[in-house]
Amino acid sequence: MRKMATRDELLAQALRLSPDDRARLAHELLDSLDGDVEAPDAEAAWGEEISRRAQEVLDGTVELVEWDEVRKQMNEELERMRR
Repeated sequence: MRKMATRDELLAQALRLSPDDRARLAHELLDSLDGDVEAPDAEAAWGEEISRRAQEVLDGTVELVEWDEVRKQMNEELERMRR
């Protein structure tokens, strides 16, 4: 009988996947949590949060960041976390 892989082993294997396959795996894992964690009023709370953020953009009270810059910052943070 084969032993089940540990979380660290699974993570190491997942990190060897292509970026597209990692994204697909992440999406499927997140989807598997739907309904298990969210409170009954989560959808309404998210609607309020989206409205609040949209209003901040319209009011000019938040700093917008280009996607290329966000991606660069995320990649840098991930590299720091891996060290």
